[in-house]
Amino acid sequence: MPTASGAPDDERAWLNPQEPVDASINSGWYRKVAELAEEGTFDFLFVADAVFADPSGPPHYLSRFEPLTLLSYLAAWTSKVGLVGTVSSTYQHPYNIARMMLSLDHLSCGRAGWNVVTSLSDQAARNFGLSGQIDHQTRYSRAQEAIEVIRGLWASHDPGAFPRNRATGEYMDRSKVRALEHHGEFFDVAGPLNIESSPQGEPVIFQAGQSPQGLRLASATADAVFAMPTSIQAAISYRARLREAGDPESSKRAEPLLLARLIALVTDDDATAEEALASYWQLHGTWDRMAERVSVAIGRPVSTFHQQIDEDDVERGMAHEGTWLAEPLRQAAQEGRTVASILGDLLEQTQFIVAGSAETIAEKMIEWKSAGAADGFVLQVSDVAQLHRFVDEVVPVLRRRGVARSEYPEASSLRGLLGRPVPLQA
Repeated sequence: MPTASGAPDDERAWLNPQEPVDASINSGWYRKVAELAEEGTFDFLFVADAVFADPSGPPHYLSRFEPLTLLSYLAAWTSKVGLVGTVSSTYQHPYNIARMMLSLDHLSCGRAGWNVVTSLSDQAARNFGLSGQIDHQTRYSRAQEAIEVIRGLWASHDPGAFPRNRATGEYMDRSKVRALEHHGEFFDVAGPLNIESSPQGEPVIFQAGQSPQGLRLASATADAVFAMPTSIQAAISYRARLREAGDPESSKRAEPLLLARLIALVTDDDATAEEALASYWQLHGTWDRMAERVSVAIGRPVSTFHQQIDEDDVERGMAHEGTWLAEPLRQAAQEGRTVASILGDLLEQTQFIVAGSAETIAEKMIEWKSAGAADGFVLQVSDVAQLHRFVDEVVPVLRRRGVARSEYPEASSLRGLLGRPVPLQA
């Protein structure tokens, strides 16, 4: 499942001379990504979003498409791949979300998915008439109720609610339509929804919970969860926390799929993998940002990083950053290494990034899946050339190994592709 332009850690992609400088508002770029995703028989394309623009923030966040508008455009150019977009439960009313998502679902013949976010930043709040961000607990309580309302609205119409019988003049069967009449802490919504039910039962719900409240919400309402672990153990630990956050009294709900973010750099052979990693880190500025962070932590300038690590570096690293930095520093000090020599190791702790041949990347993905660390992967697209190589080189290996489909089912919805049952209404 590929992301679209503007994903986290992809904000500097516009500096890549092989990419259009305006990819975030370039419909042709998105169309190419979507068509490649479908060629690779991926489950879905994901478009992230934010509802504010920070002039000092990432470039790709300053001018970007609204996700559902873009996905509606892409629905016309594709026929199988799912279309997933982020919409804020804090700054959109449930009736509007329910209607927009079902509109996309019908336009795409059952391929829509909603990534639920509660939105960050005082800047976002001020765009919607608030003086500052609503507190964390309230945002998640509001999200819980919003999802309840939206799913209720999605169930406004039973099958056969619209006979559209010209002979009898009956357009809608009123006995198969129900009002919602929801009266809650945050919303009062009468219903019914003014668009008929989903071709796939319900649009698929995605989340990315990390906090205790986020994990509880994801466990209770999500069909799939986005996560960003950097190791198999971290992914397994995250899944355990997600399970623990669930309601032990409820056995009716299927456990959410765990989808890990992956940055894949396909190279001609494994010998050139290190060079590809270094080029990626340089383009995206991650090397410089990590170097500056370590410099602040250990109290010496980057210009001295060619010198060997000493005990003072280890102690200051522990005091300012904790064990994630201190332990690699200590190990490297024992080996007589320099600070510069461990920056790559430190970067690998912040992103799940795999560089190497198609066989190497496929093997790493299979290893994660076999270990129960992920049910699937969200492939971050930093440039179309790399996505093309992934589709042309990695996907065939995954198909030969029996872990990727060779073609889409005859009649496929996003829910069907993911193997998610339609959740029971409360």
